[in-house]
Amino acid sequence: MRISTQQLFNRGLDNILDVTGQLQKTQLQISSGRRVLTPADDPVASTRILQINQELSLIDQYKSNINLAENRLSLEDGLLGGVSEVIQRLRELTVQAGDGSQNADDKTFIAAEVRQRLSQLVGMLNTKDPSGEYIFAGFQGKQEPFQLNAAGAYRYVGDEGRRFMQIDANVSVAAGDNGKDVFVNIKSANNTFFTQASPRNTAEPPAIITQGQMIDQELYDAFYPEDMTVVFNDEADVVPPAPNFTIVQRSDGKPILSNQRFVTGQPISVQGVQFEIIGSPQPGDTFFVQSSEKQGLLTTVERLAAGLEDYQDTPAGRQTLTDLLDSTLANLTNAETKLLETRSRLGARLNTIDDTKQLQEDVEVLTKEVLSELQDLDYAEAVSNLTLQNFVLQAAQQSYSRVTSLSLFDLL
Repeated sequence: MRISTQQLFNRGLDNILDVTGQLQKTQLQISSGRRVLTPADDPVASTRILQINQELSLIDQYKSNINLAENRLSLEDGLLGGVSEVIQRLRELTVQAGDGSQNADDKTFIAAEVRQRLSQLVGMLNTKDPSGEYIFAGFQGKQEPFQLNAAGAYRYVGDEGRRFMQIDANVSVAAGDNGKDVFVNIKSANNTFFTQASPRNTAEPPAIITQGQMIDQELYDAFYPEDMTVVFNDEADVVPPAPNFTIVQRSDGKPILSNQRFVTGQPISVQGVQFEIIGSPQPGDTFFVQSSEKQGLLTTVERLAAGLEDYQDTPAGRQTLTDLLDSTLANLTNAETKLLETRSRLGARLNTIDDTKQLQEDVEVLTKEVLSELQDLDYAEAVSNLTLQNFVLQAAQQSYSRVTSLSLFDLL
């Protein structure tokens, strides 16, 4: 066989480059700690490594959701515990207000603390989470859920949504509760009502209707569950002309009170309830008194404070206050029951989160072990290969040097 000088040079150079490439690859493996640097190193392992990294990224997202949900639920649980403590104090104040030895001034002092406790409750119910969203606002996280309306009563303006968070492939939990479900939809001890102005009223500024008080429970029970509509008439409907209104049953339009003269802020008593309309309603303006079997926590506290402030030391006034205190105690008990039910559901969700969190941690450990077996380098083997490859490279270089020095001109 004839081997040209060119072949001799190329063959030796190729061997050196090949060994150098292997040496560089081993050096990169040692410096990175990875056995598989490119898909060409191990196509099957590379595919599996990509899948495992995607699984680990998903686990990280689940862990982030778990932490967020756990923090929100823990904060909510703490707030509900604080609300329970305030309710207990309100219960004590309600019992104290029923002491027959106290006069109207004493009841006014109690009402002042009730107002303070009301403000405390509103602050708790309008608490934000660390991300700046209101906890009890449902999906309306940027909007304060409990707001003071023009009539001086707190109303829930959030929605009834609940945010669910995915904490595992097949597990999601509610990361909070809306304020309407927890603090508004509370079973009332007695038949009750709420008031509302029609959004179509034309008076400017709009006239308002107060929250109202129950002054005769038996009379209202006989009327319940009917609703009432207050409609303002043309001033010419009475003589001499003056603002006036008619109250009808909402279901059939049957009159209850007709052409009653209106004086702003003057109490209106009908079917056992009492309320005021403040402002200058225009003919056609409408207000509603709607029956309900539910009464929100803030409404209970507001009516307690108003009843104590308006207390009249007369037989009728004392009976009205007694009825108010009895219903307040019962409604506070119902509110506490609702809080306990909510906290029970919270506890169940937190237990689910804890179990899922532990499972995710276990899965993460096992997944990382599999990933390590696929991609991590055996340093002892790599260092041994590096030593061998370095020896081979030196031998190749020395061999190349000697072979390429051979020439016929050396024999002339």
